[in-house]
Amino acid sequence: MCNVGRLRRNNEDNFYCDGKIREDVFSNDEVAFSGVVRSDTNELFAVFDGMGGEACGEVASFAAASHAELFTRDRAQYEVYLYELAELLNDKVREETEARSLVLMGTTAAMVQFSGEDVYVLNAGDSRVYRLANRELRQITQDHTAYMRGGKAITKFLGMPGDDKLRPYIAEGQCKAGDVFLICSDGVTDMLSDDEIGEILDNKQPLDRTCRTLVDAALKKGGVDNTTAILLRIRN
Repeated sequence: MCNVGRLRRNNEDNFYCDGKIREDVFSNDEVAFSGVVRSDTNELFAVFDGMGGEACGEVASFAAASHAELFTRDRAQYEVYLYELAELLNDKVREETEARSLVLMGTTAAMVQFSGEDVYVLNAGDSRVYRLANRELRQITQDHTAYMRGGKAITKFLGMPGDDKLRPYIAEGQCKAGDVFLICSDGVTDMLSDDEIGEILDNKQPLDRTCRTLVDAALKKGGVDNTTAILLRIRN
């Protein structure tokens, strides 16, 4: 689910979910859908949050989401592949920046790749991935942020300038039936505490209803930023 929030004039968030992205980057209409995906398809899920402090954040997140469609599912070494994918998306955002004669344009990224019982997670920036297992919520990404008098700065993102390679955080583990994964932008996590998120996710309701409840809760707390959430429940 992707919502512009209560205060922003434009939506700089995007996503990649079961082959779908937010196609119309200039529309502020909410995007919401649900479905079932087989774990053996090795599907990728991702959230991208265009950096509101930079120019054309919605273009940066769209560039990342649209090029995520290029990934190949038949990779054996997913850790290596995710690094390669992050580098590819980083280059694509930088190409868009140069094409528009801008100094800087960027987007965060939080990605989850499933392969059977294995799960691989990658992030750059402050978009997060959580896992709810045995009624315990745990963040399984690392924030790349610095806090200054003027606010929060993102220290790693897709579109970073310079010749150095992007070094995102990456982790791997296993999942089991009943586990719930949340991929979200900071429009969720800046409004809701981990305890509040965990309580919403642990309600045993249909996943689309849970996602609706989560986004509505963030909006009720102020909705100061674009709000995007992907919920995934592992089934038997």
